Amino acid sequence: MFVLNDQRYALPLDVVERVTRAVEVTPLPEAPPVIRGVINVQGEVVPVVDLLTRFRQPAREIQVTDHFIVASSSTGLVALPVDEAVGLLRDTAGESVAAADVVPNLSYVSDVFLLGPDMVFVLDIDTVLTAEEESAIADAVRGRD
Repeated sequence: MFVLNDQRYALPLDVVERVTRAVEVTPLPEAPPVIRGVINVQGEVVPVVDLLTRFRQPAREIQVTDHFIVASSSTGLVALPVDEAVGLLRDTAGESVAAADVVPNLSYVSDVFLLGPDMVFVLDIDTVLTAEEESAIADAVRGRD
C-alpha cells in the first residue's frame, strides 16, 4: 500500500519488485506525458510513470522524501513515484467493493477496499499505461541507445 496526495493506493504484492528512495529521473524526449523519464535499476532502463498525470491531478516535482515502487508489468518494469510506501494491505483488512461500483470507467483500478472512512484503490499495473504509451516508451528508449 502507498500514499499519493493523501490518498491510499495498493498494488498486488506479486507485481512489486522493490521499494526505493526517489532518485534523479532522466528526462526522456518523445515520451508520452504520463512518463516522467527513466531511471537505472541495476543496469536496466526503467520508465517512471507519473500516476498524478494518469489520475488527472496536477503534477508536482519528485521530492527527496518520496519513494519509487518498482513494479513488474506484462511489458516490463515501471517505477511509480509515491509520497510514501506504508505497508501491506491484507485481504481481510477491510470490506472489498467492486471497482466498477466506485470508479466506473477506470480500467486501471481493479478493486477498492474500505478501511474505516478511507478507500484504498488497488491498481492493475498492466492497464496503468495504454498500448500506445507503451509503444511510445519503447520507441523513446530505443532512441536513447
